[in-house]
Amino acid sequence: MLRKGLFLLLVLLVTSFVIAGEFNVSAGKTYTLSPAPNPNYADPGTKLTDGSFNFSWGDMVGWENPPANPVITVDLGDIFEEISYVALKVMFSAPSAVNLPEYFIVSISEDGELYEDLGMGITYAEAPVPNDTIATLFWASEEFPGYGRYLKIEVVPGGDSWTMVAEVIVGDGAIPEELGIVADDVVDVSVAEIVSVGKPYILIPLPSSAYPDTDSVKVTDGFARYSWADMIGFDSPPINPTVIIDLLETTSIVKVSAHFMRSFASAVNLPNSLLIAVSDDGMEFKTVGLAVVTNPYPPQNEFINEIYWIASAPVEARYVKVEVRPRGSAWTMLAEATVWAAAE
Repeated sequence: MLRKGLFLLLVLLVTSFVIAGEFNVSAGKTYTLSPAPNPNYADPGTKLTDGSFNFSWGDMVGWENPPANPVITVDLGDIFEEISYVALKVMFSAPSAVNLPEYFIVSISEDGELYEDLGMGITYAEAPVPNDTIATLFWASEEFPGYGRYLKIEVVPGGDSWTMVAEVIVGDGAIPEELGIVADDVVDVSVAEIVSVGKPYILIPLPSSAYPDTDSVKVTDGFARYSWADMIGFDSPPINPTVIIDLLETTSIVKVSAHFMRSFASAVNLPNSLLIAVSDDGMEFKTVGLAVVTNPYPPQNEFINEIYWIASAPVEARYVKVEVRPRGSAWTMLAEATVWAAAE
């Protein structure tokens, strides 16, 4: 026990040293919160960037079953060109009904008005997270870093009870080895096989009558052509368009993508991102990733662009849910949704 305690103390000291240096560009920066935290765990506007994340109620900003996902918007004070790491220091305490967040989605902006989805924090550095500790939920990418001044972090609670955040850490540039983070660690999909062609699916909501899916075949027919007839369309939908694909059997999923039209002349833009979730029964879904990378990169106009997510390890499931997060209020035109499985 003594040896384990010394090890955890060493990790904490090393982490504190690393994030206090030039890499952490959020230290001391201002931010806003929405909705407001619980008055018992309020924030004078300094707690989340003061460098302190002790296992202490006084260090925490807390929400109890908030009416909407808490959003932390950080003003970095200047534009940074290589935002490669975003982390939340959060409390986990089962006896005190404090749950770990399920994940967060981070978006970035130059002006604080137009935001681009950057990635998802879904991995805990300390996994499995011990009870009554401070855990680190993070996103990291050196291959596709962010560019901007403002960061919006939407925190998705892990239950109906308390969510307690102690610190926000934003890293710019190469990720220090001392953090022990392997950025962009994904499955090799070079020999993966497409398993979604011809599979049944449902759409929520239904597409526009101008670009319907009359026979429910367009989304998994294997074609992603730059043709209006090959696409289904959503015109400012009231909820995020969602495709749920039934693979008909449990499958080792390694990649999920969707192909969309981009045409500025026709007021058709690409989505911000795709929220990927999986299920064994088609009822209870677990979120596994956020698709933000495009092929080609950067995306092209008057072209069909793929937006994809690659798993860090194969995910076993029968159903795949692709939730489209539209960009603005114009048309979103979907040509194909595709699921890859690990080669047998």
